[in-house]
Amino acid sequence: MAIIIDTNICNGVEACSSNGLCIEICALNALENVDGRPVVDEEKCPECGLCIMNCPNEAISKPQ
Repeated sequence: MAIIIDTNICNGVEACSSNGLCIEICALNALENVDGRPVVDEEKCPECGLCIMNCPNEAISKPQ
């Protein structure tokens, strides 16, 4: 299972204080900008946690 992006907390790339850093730092390109929102490619995401640690809104988490 891949990481989870809480769309109630994530305001999208343009409203992000880090300008979508989660997408930029993903070494496996498991996150992409789709219509201004970060979207996870579940097949590519290894749940490394890099995006979780760098999300300024704490909108990204690992599944429970």
